[in-house]
Amino acid sequence: AAAAAPKPEEEGDRTVYVANLDWTVDEAQLHRIFGEVDDLMEVRLVRDFLKRSKGYAYIDYKSRQRVEEAVKKFNGFEVNKRAMKVAPSLPTKPLFEERTVFVKNIGAEACEADVKAAFAQAGEVVGVRMPPAGEGPDAGHKGYAFVDFAAAEAVEAALARTDKVMLGGQEVVVARSIPMKDHRHQTAATRKDLPQRANQRLIVQGRHDREDPVKLSQQHQTTVYVKNLAFGVTEEMLREHFASCGAVQQVLICRHNSGRSRGYGFVEFERADAAQGALLMTDSVLQEREIVVSRSQRAITQKKPTAGQDEAPTGPDGRDKGKGKGKDKGKDK
Repeated sequence: AAAAAPKPEEEGDRTVYVANLDWTVDEAQLHRIFGEVDDLMEVRLVRDFLKRSKGYAYIDYKSRQRVEEAVKKFNGFEVNKRAMKVAPSLPTKPLFEERTVFVKNIGAEACEADVKAAFAQAGEVVGVRMPPAGEGPDAGHKGYAFVDFAAAEAVEAALARTDKVMLGGQEVVVARSIPMKDHRHQTAATRKDLPQRANQRLIVQGRHDREDPVKLSQQHQTTVYVKNLAFGVTEEMLREHFASCGAVQQVLICRHNSGRSRGYGFVEFERADAAQGALLMTDSVLQEREIVVSRSQRAITQKKPTAGQDEAPTGPDGRDKGKGKGKDKGKDK
């Protein structure tokens, strides 16, 4: 005999329902979050036909124990300042139609009467639905049908048949019928950590572009970043070290306010191919230390003076030359 159809509430034994997600939350982020609970099997973010998130998802685990653990841990957990709603998944309708079977691989020559006759021995057939392949009386059918019985017991009998059911010269496949889902027009909510009246997609895309190391390095193709510098290395030493790669336009070693080197700097070349060649200088030795060279994600910039003040001159050691310890007391207000 065929196995009994699973009860709707059994889905909650292994599946978590997650709602109130904003539009930027994707499968990877949900996997990182819910992966903190062991035995995660699958993440299913529900999307519309344009691949936009609908704001809810289903998370599958191996056991009910993991489901309860995930609900307890993540219900109310904030993602982008929006609290998730997490609960065991409970379908609002049966997983299968109680008195209907789905039949596929029907031959082109078979008609509704043939289908009805083939399943009459299982029980009283009250209707057969065969979707047409097109318009007009000669369009034919799509090769599948839904068979409606008067009683649920007839479905079990149809599934339990061991003999081959042939329709239109082809052996058909019989399975339980899954009801059509309600396609609600729903999209994910906005992010609470961004301005609500602004175009959030442009804001997020701008952030990604500014943080993408590949795009940033493409903007500054003539500049390389050099780290692991010995504290005694000067700009002139750094310039001479990279002179074999091509014409150097400018060099900057980043320093503390005291003038002491921070151990890293930048070299800007006149040509992009020279900067590309400079990448081969990584692991080369400068002042008894192996330096590391990579593409720069920013241009060389000098520290700007404070507004309303002239830039303080620097001495040979990089220290600022102050204008005196006292303050002018005779300034006009």
